[in-house]
Amino acid sequence: MLGTASESKKKIYRIIYGYWQSQCVYVATNLGIPNLLQDDPQTIETIAQKTGTKVEKLYVVLRALAHLGVFAEKPGRVFAATELSELLITNGSPCIGDFLMHITEPNMWDAWRELENSLKTGEVPFELAKGEDFYSSYMTENPHSKHLFNNAMSFLTSEVVDPLFEVYDFGRFQTVMDVGGNQGTLIANIVKNFGCKGILFDLPNEVETAPNNLSKYGVNDVVQVIGGSALESLPKGADAIVMKYFLSVFSREDSIKVLTNCRQALPEHGRVILLQTLVPALGAPVEYPDGTIPALAAVQMMITNPGGYWRTEQEYKELFEASGFKLEQVVSTGTSLTLMEFSPISVH
Repeated sequence: MLGTASESKKKIYRIIYGYWQSQCVYVATNLGIPNLLQDDPQTIETIAQKTGTKVEKLYVVLRALAHLGVFAEKPGRVFAATELSELLITNGSPCIGDFLMHITEPNMWDAWRELENSLKTGEVPFELAKGEDFYSSYMTENPHSKHLFNNAMSFLTSEVVDPLFEVYDFGRFQTVMDVGGNQGTLIANIVKNFGCKGILFDLPNEVETAPNNLSKYGVNDVVQVIGGSALESLPKGADAIVMKYFLSVFSREDSIKVLTNCRQALPEHGRVILLQTLVPALGAPVEYPDGTIPALAAVQMMITNPGGYWRTEQEYKELFEASGFKLEQVVSTGTSLTLMEFSPISVH
């Protein structure tokens, strides 16, 4: 019993220390220190000079991160890169460092401080903290936060496309529409790999910079970019609609509105392909092999979204059935992402 109590206490301490760790990693990444160390080890004095920080205070932070394995400390107060810090290099393609910067930026922390209040009032924590909607107004007015969000979403997509394409054939469709597709990384990869046409649909302020991203993949001529609200209507012309994490931002009522619009936009033989990290059923493992803990991520969704959260497989099945769809298949990608394919229920 003593050993069990000791392990339990250690686990609680690790949970308590969690935000200390993430804030230290955020500060170091925001200062660009993983970028500075990617080629050569450097003294604390050199790092402080390059980042405009105080030597002794910076040393306390970097020593802590070295103890966590993010950096390596060598004799003479020299710091070097590690496998962990290399994941946080943000001067190249979107990476986990960009995801870190989005999730832990100060504005997001402001929202987390309102979590308890939101449980009592029912309001969205981010809106309590900032007085405005995260997606449609805040990011429009804050280009830096929007940039962090876009890079984070592009990274999350790039992590799963190869495993997804190994287990699911998008080539069955003539035109695939990505609803809520942000910068278009997913639809660009689909059309490039399977030779179909594509439609990118998201809020106007989300897709305004998407053509720049699509040009990197050379698919501007085969991907039509359309701005609008999925709560109002969806364009026709696709025989498959893909949604990655998109329904997570909506309440049950609004999700049914979106899915009803999907049904109206699709032909009878059409399909909706939901790409989602599923909250495990009771008794199932709570953590995916990549470290994702869906139930915890569901709280993050609730921080920024009115009524949105990650759901279980059964909850999504019931949601689609209430919207006139039936489940055709569930496909594991080998990552934290699961594919659920739905078809419209015939009214004849």
